[in-house]
Amino acid sequence: MKIILTAGGTSERIDDVRSITNTSTGRLGHAIGEQFLKACGEELETLYYLHGLRAVPVEGPNVTPVPIEGVRDLEAELKRILTEEKIDAVVHAMAVSDYMVKEVTTLEKIKSGDSSRLEGNKISSSIEDLTIIMQRSPKVISGIKKWSPDTVLVGFKLLSHVPHEELIQVGQALLQKNDCTFVLANDLAEIGGGRHRGYLIHRDGSYDTMETNEEIAEKIVQRVRQEGGKQ
Repeated sequence: MKIILTAGGTSERIDDVRSITNTSTGRLGHAIGEQFLKACGEELETLYYLHGLRAVPVEGPNVTPVPIEGVRDLEAELKRILTEEKIDAVVHAMAVSDYMVKEVTTLEKIKSGDSSRLEGNKISSSIEDLTIIMQRSPKVISGIKKWSPDTVLVGFKLLSHVPHEELIQVGQALLQKNDCTFVLANDLAEIGGGRHRGYLIHRDGSYDTMETNEEIAEKIVQRVRQEGGKQ
């Protein structure tokens, strides 16, 4: 069995010393990785761990860590592995940046119609009106089943303080749009203090409910192994 697990958050460079990132720690991804190692034993040939630079590491003799910085790095590594090898499942737990840095300028330049960009390895800290223009990141998850149609795909959707019905509906929409096998939907309002409620949505609309990172990890690994046995 060969698995790809993504975890942590991506980081988009402003210059050589500054970047925009998110608050993901990769703890859930780490728990999933540890559970794969525990549950699969020798059955697990390789666990490719594509992780953000601040993510908690997963370590083991059959773990291949692949550090990821930005969205383009993630897209390139996923495509490379999925097109070069037969991968049984992708568990895409990484918090991927919705936006990438398009250009860095100043408000004064924008107002004056000056289209020149700020260049250099380190943008001067003396600039009073630094302006960062962002562009939408590619939806990396949308390419996974195109690169490897038979791979089991677990997607993730995190929302904040929404009704339960909306959370499930959004998770189902993500599943259908990207041909996922499962989607783990969770809400920030239900995370904290050692608690992490998650809903693992199936293609038929049913879902499993878990209360901690450990329970989520166990259920995802269980479902991935069951699904892999059907193929």
